Amino acid sequence: MDTEATIRTIIEAYNAQDLERVASLLAEDMTYRINAHPECGPYHANCDCKATFFEAVGEILADWQVRSYVLADLIVSGDRGAAQINVEMDSRHAQTSFKSQLALFMTVRDGLVCEIVEYHDTAAAGRSRLGFAA
Repeated sequence: MDTEATIRTIIEAYNAQDLERVASLLAEDMTYRINAHPECGPYHANCDCKATFFEAVGEILADWQVRSYVLADLIVSGDRGAAQINVEMDSRHAQTSFKSQLALFMTVRDGLVCEIVEYHDTAAAGRSRLGFAA
């Protein structure tokens, strides 16, 4: 699978919450970072392997049900891709919903995602407050 197909497939798998398919598209030594301001919510990460990636994702999924995680735009150059994601989530703990956009920068090696850097719309997160205390 080429870079574009790999990125499209992993995003579609995450939207379907098919975490086994997501895992099959990740390199064991993959890195994952969420670059977000902690005051907008507790989700930020600096993971150095597939296992710690799933720990970080597990923390998010423990609090939020992903209603929609859809690719809005994708730019690919060689083994790298920049994706804009439209995301909608519902809180598992409160009557709170969240709609926003994410930016994902991915690197693909041998058909597997080996790096993901994720940026949140922290202004949208701050406005909705994601159900978190200040």
